[in-house]
Amino acid sequence: MDLLEKCRAYAWADEVRDAGLYPYYPAFQGAVEGGQAVLDGAEVCMLGSSNYRALSSNLQVVGAAQDAIALYGTSTTGSRLLNGNLDLHEELEADLANYLGFEAALLFSTGYTTNLGVVSCLAGRGDQVYLDEKAHASLIDGARLSAAAGAAVLQFRHNDPDDLARQLATAPTRSALVATEGVFSVEGDLAPVPELVAVCEEYGATLLVDDAHGVGAIGRGRGVIHHFGMGGRVPLMTLSFSTSLASQGGAVLADARTIDYLRHTSRPQIFSSGLSPADTAAAHASLREIRRRADRASDAVAAAEHLRAALDAIGFDVAGSDSPVVPVRFSDQVAVLTAQRVLVDHGIHTSALLPPACQGYQLRIACTAAHTPEVLDAVIGVFAALREDLLSNPRRVA
Repeated sequence: MDLLEKCRAYAWADEVRDAGLYPYYPAFQGAVEGGQAVLDGAEVCMLGSSNYRALSSNLQVVGAAQDAIALYGTSTTGSRLLNGNLDLHEELEADLANYLGFEAALLFSTGYTTNLGVVSCLAGRGDQVYLDEKAHASLIDGARLSAAAGAAVLQFRHNDPDDLARQLATAPTRSALVATEGVFSVEGDLAPVPELVAVCEEYGATLLVDDAHGVGAIGRGRGVIHHFGMGGRVPLMTLSFSTSLASQGGAVLADARTIDYLRHTSRPQIFSSGLSPADTAAAHASLREIRRRADRASDAVAAAEHLRAALDAIGFDVAGSDSPVVPVRFSDQVAVLTAQRVLVDHGIHTSALLPPACQGYQLRIACTAAHTPEVLDAVIGVFAALREDLLSNPRRVA
């Protein structure tokens, strides 16, 4: 069998397409505005996006990107190490570090390569990496590269500091990296950051919190670390610009010496082109908007709380969460794919997640600041009207 035989034999996507249930790679037309998008020529309520602060079409953000293209062009045309470094990059790094309470920051071309570049660069032969069992794929893949370089990679039970402590207590070395998400992108729950900090401090491990889905949405915009009052006690933080910062790219934040080490030794940093001028400027403009609104409670979290309570009341299996993410669980693959298709046909777009992306089958609903109570009440009305169609075995409601 040649290398590509597995590609020719792959049939799952065709089978789902033939059943009329394929939910992936939808081609939207135009920007998402006011929580609404256009799909196949029809307007849908966008409940699948991580645009938590609804800034992707904000006039200041769009204008900043346009101005950056006019001044700098469309691309950096090279790695930052050599010729692709801009004053825009350094200004954004300084503001991120200042706002989030770290000495320094370093931009990467995507959120994914941020985690890939940080974990694989810091952990190697003689080190240990401990991952929350539900950690993002980018953390897992970074750990795989560390394993290839000789690190031992282990998992601890999801959001279980006691399990982590048991493993660290018998670790052969104190040179250990513990990595978790701040807000878990699939489940929507928050990591127990204070307890993880205590365990890591007791055993001399270094904690990394990937707060891609927390910054901008949690902790008055400063993320999960500040939500729990742990500023200054988490050595490493990563984030993605593709959520609340309404752009593309990512960053790691740490002490200045660690950032300088990563700047000169992380392969995804050294061998990638610098973040484009437009993406950099859009992320920076979004950060300014988030800072400007820092005294306000998160509209996205309030919207999610409202939607979660309403869906639970009418019989849907809704996971608990303190974030903008609302997971709705289903019994099997056909049930969740059918529910996603029925909702799209009735003007609501959600994300269908299957193993291995999650444990079980669920619709991932993500609320944003654009989802007003009126919009959400309309969504709840659709779920209620279609309840029997959406749930093959509806849960009894008292």
